[in-house]
Amino acid sequence: MKTNLLAMFCIGAFALTSCSDDDTPGLGGDRENPVIDNRWTGVQAEMWDVAEQYINGVVYPTYRNLAASADDLYNEAVNVQSKHTAGTLTDADVEAACEAFKTAREYWEKSEAFLFGAATDFNIDPHMDSWPLDQGQMANFLSNSTMVAGLYSDDPIAFVNQHNSEFDTALGFHGIEFVLFRDGAPRKASVYDGTEDHSSFANVTVQCKDELAFLVAVAGDVRDNCYRLEVSWLGQQAATAHISRVAELGVWTHALDNNGYYYGADMLLAGIDGSSYASITAALVTLVGASGCGNIANEVASQKIGQAYRVATGTGGQDDAIDYIESPYSKRSYIDYRDNIYSIKNSLYGNIDQTTPDANSVMTFLENNNYSGLNALQSALDDAIAKLTTCVNSGIAFVDDPGAQQAGDAMEAVDLLNDELQNAAQWIEGL
Repeated sequence: MKTNLLAMFCIGAFALTSCSDDDTPGLGGDRENPVIDNRWTGVQAEMWDVAEQYINGVVYPTYRNLAASADDLYNEAVNVQSKHTAGTLTDADVEAACEAFKTAREYWEKSEAFLFGAATDFNIDPHMDSWPLDQGQMANFLSNSTMVAGLYSDDPIAFVNQHNSEFDTALGFHGIEFVLFRDGAPRKASVYDGTEDHSSFANVTVQCKDELAFLVAVAGDVRDNCYRLEVSWLGQQAATAHISRVAELGVWTHALDNNGYYYGADMLLAGIDGSSYASITAALVTLVGASGCGNIANEVASQKIGQAYRVATGTGGQDDAIDYIESPYSKRSYIDYRDNIYSIKNSLYGNIDQTTPDANSVMTFLENNNYSGLNALQSALDDAIAKLTTCVNSGIAFVDDPGAQQAGDAMEAVDLLNDELQNAAQWIEGL
């Protein structure tokens, strides 16, 4: 993981500012409080309005909600461990932690259409969401007395962050999922009084109470990374406490190797010195195409569903793996995948979970500028959501039948959506 601890930047408690004016772009105001307005004309001015609605109506609230839900998840993890230590842990306590996990997970999946930017630049996505979880790696870590001692140190969150090479696939959401869920349901409170009986732990002895220490540390690390995403995109519009925590961590939060703007401003200042976007057209292409909406559509079709589906149906290649299934312990794979498509819908509609596009959305922009593929894009989006809803409502988890016809239908629908997104991005690029 690239932690990027900065000795050369002075980071204050309530604002992240450069020590040198040399790092401040010369146009658009200073990088902490840039002057942001629509400087474009014609169709590019329309694009800027779309970008502004996307940033303020989708990205900012999604990351705010993600950070807040990660807070709740961490607090519930602390509650589970504390009550277990006190001998008062109940099934309801574990179930509350599972519900907090589901909420945070939903907001994370609904952010995956905009993994470009901080999530990619700072390696936050693989750090928080690597899968499949290597159960053997987790067993080795939790049976290592030195590693376990670190979970009970003064700063277990820092410990798991600094030692993540020992268990990198077990960090993030799926390590938490393994501790809280089995076979699609919350684990019973009594389980944590005993030893881990998962088949991957057959050759080691792991106390389940130590898994709760792991849970708290990893949930804290997830929380910190969600704070970082919020601050990296929103800048000083992020929650004050979250800005303070990110400052304490001393991590990078700005684009262009920390010399540019916060990521929201970076997009809205496209074409300005200090922005990573050469033009507002480039920003909109990023939103729609292979770096944004198209990126997650391709991943859902080719990897999240495609890997296991191809193996199960005998059409897989040497790079496919039968255990390449996301969220198998909670059995929420199809829900995750549908939330990914909702992330695309939100991005295209310029709002969150609404039935009609905003007046300054990508879809309205395409309509107003007579994009001939608009109906095909809308149809593909609707069909991908419908096919995944069929999967969710079937009651048959993806991990239990990865070769099911419904999985193949969903994969094809999402793949078609990806094609339509790439077509739209190419058309925008040509304007």
